[in-house]
Amino acid sequence: MKYFAYIIIAVAVVACRKNEPMTFPDDAAIYFFEQESSGYGTMLSVAEKNFSFAILDDDVTEAEGKVNVRLLGKISDKERAFRARVIPDSTTAIEGTHYRLRDGILPAGELDSYLPVTLYRVPDLKQAAVNIYLEIVPTGDLAVGLESGQFFMLRVGDFFMKPASWTMFVDQYFGTYCDNKYKFIIDVLGITEFPMTRGNTPPVEGSYTPPQMQGFQYTLVTAYEQYRKTNPPIWVDDNVEPKVEIKFQP
Repeated sequence: MKYFAYIIIAVAVVACRKNEPMTFPDDAAIYFFEQESSGYGTMLSVAEKNFSFAILDDDVTEAEGKVNVRLLGKISDKERAFRARVIPDSTTAIEGTHYRLRDGILPAGELDSYLPVTLYRVPDLKQAAVNIYLEIVPTGDLAVGLESGQFFMLRVGDFFMKPASWTMFVDQYFGTYCDNKYKFIIDVLGITEFPMTRGNTPPVEGSYTPPQMQGFQYTLVTAYEQYRKTNPPIWVDDNVEPKVEIKFQP
């Protein structure tokens, strides 16, 4: 019976530690750590995301793009620097015109941080998005972490672009994404990102629960009904025939 008791205790310890931040005894390293909700209580790693100046005020000419990173190794009581380089062959953005790459800082006692990229709003971004393909490189403080998190694509434009947080889970409340729908949502809700809470976990600041999303859906349906009383339809795509009107149901 002792043998089985030891197994039960071991399983219980693993279960308790399942959601704790992992630390590793080897040299400290850093890697890109961007995730999105799968809609089924799990998070999926992503290797690219969009940044749109269109969601900002017209007079904003410069913004900070943030690419999240995570530590692989021991948390330190000192801040540590990390950096990335741009891979030219896969990058269409022009340094100094579209962006400026900066070093990141992992604060003391922290597991997570972000790589700051200064982005510039220039006229050509209204015509087409540009890509900034990033690679984590070693510094004196931090080595390169997981191979799967070594590279990341940041796409920048000055028109409405699907945010990384708009997953198939968001589709369940707002229907399929389109730029015109996204613009209407921003006008009504004043919200540009829709990160979801994981499963049945309690509400977390900056993310939304299913009941909150249902509330947003009701608000949008009501607002669009009011809008249509005095305005023409909003189309899924203005340039495609036959035209299809937006709706806020799956």
